[in-house]
Amino acid sequence: MSTEKRINPLVPIFVIPIAGLVLLNLAFALTACIRYALFLLYNPVGGDESFFMPRFFHVITPLIFMVGSYIVLSNKKLKDIYKATFSVVPTAVLLVYTGIYLYNWPLVVYAVSGLIVLGIFFYLFKTRRHWMYYYAVGLISAALLFMQIRGIDI
Repeated sequence: MSTEKRINPLVPIFVIPIAGLVLLNLAFALTACIRYALFLLYNPVGGDESFFMPRFFHVITPLIFMVGSYIVLSNKKLKDIYKATFSVVPTAVLLVYTGIYLYNWPLVVYAVSGLIVLGIFFYLFKTRRHWMYYYAVGLISAALLFMQIRGIDI
């Protein structure tokens, strides 16, 4: 557990979803910028799209986010509320890309995503993280599960 000064529990309950949504929008806007920049780099204007680009995008984008997330989440100077809020981004990216890769097999998406979320919760438990991390991961996981069940595409 953290030795930080206690904050009112209502603050993270409202801050994590709102700030997490803003961060997700920024993350996926950044994804679009990365993809567009790579597309322009590898495809001449007016030329045909390179055959490897879709797979390349689906591999490089999550890697960029995972490395960036590792840097942010391993920063000892950031408070738990900031890191818990930011943890929405790598969790969402991981679950969304799992859904993209396995789109044709919904039951496999549920199973693999469930294992990912359980693995994250196990990691949080073993490292004795603050309850805000559980809340952030649970919230984004539940939101993405709802979207998957309802057939809502991103």
